[in-house]
Amino acid sequence: MTENEITSGKKISVLVVDDEKSILKLIQRLVRQEGYDCLIASNGLEAITVMEETVVDVVITDIAMPKMDGIELTKQIKENYSADVIMMTGYFKDLSYENAVTKGAKDFIQKPFSTKEFQIRLNRVIKERETNQELKKSLERMNEIVDGVINSLSLTVDARDPYTAGHQKRVAQLAIEIARSMGLGKTQISSIRMAGILHDLGKIAIPAEILSKPSMLSDIEFRLIKTHPQVGYDILKNINFPTPVARIVHQHHERMDGSGYPLGLAGDDILPEARILMVADVVEAMFSHRPYRPGLGMDKALAEIKKNRGKFYDPDVVDACLKTMAENFKFDG
Repeated sequence: MTENEITSGKKISVLVVDDEKSILKLIQRLVRQEGYDCLIASNGLEAITVMEETVVDVVITDIAMPKMDGIELTKQIKENYSADVIMMTGYFKDLSYENAVTKGAKDFIQKPFSTKEFQIRLNRVIKERETNQELKKSLERMNEIVDGVINSLSLTVDARDPYTAGHQKRVAQLAIEIARSMGLGKTQISSIRMAGILHDLGKIAIPAEILSKPSMLSDIEFRLIKTHPQVGYDILKNINFPTPVARIVHQHHERMDGSGYPLGLAGDDILPEARILMVADVVEAMFSHRPYRPGLGMDKALAEIKKNRGKFYDPDVVDACLKTMAENFKFDG
């Protein structure tokens, strides 16, 4: 079973955990009256055993219990399961609503409780859970649409520059692994992935004959090539990405000493995500074939970032890239 099964028409499952049999029977009856499946356990360890075997949507747990109390059970649930928790206790000194929520519970019930209060609190938690799951599904669908648009834009660049087809995806692949090695969070990694796939989008404004020229570029042609980060930024800046994707694209040819382009940014003025992307871009570009030269190989690519570690490239990013390569990273395709 998966977490998403809770919103696909499956009956909601509630696990009640209490060491008092009379309380277990009472709550089990109230839960079933609301039309939900109800499982029971007499302590936290029994509850964990149940959750290992069955998908549980909501856990209603007492606090003071033998073997594993409700506080520890709630902690285990938040770390390892998807269920929401309602805490309850007959001792007000044990916990307050604020403390219960701080410890990870969605609600708190003080014993003794009325049937009406119990029904309201349980149904509120379940309704909120179902709403959150629907929002999660909507966000997933939206992300799929965004991914489709991003990949289509990337393929547009590949179609105009067949010699470097797949470059953007390979850069994104390496940048993601560098970011993971550096311990970046999911949001930053997602931002790096999108920016990596789109970082050369501005090349759609460069004549195809320049992109595929089999000899070295002239000064004028190279100046034209150097406009692509700005063009990419101008295309993306009005799209309301949740992260600074356009700015990362804008900065992927900057250098830590200020010698890059198009803005001449240096040091901390360059976004951390752009510092990662610039290293991944350099490594992939040197490793792969270009219209005017064969691939130089990974040894030369890594020698470049080692040589200019701290000058052009962020030392932490270089170290993370070298670590990634030492762990047998391979480009797809």
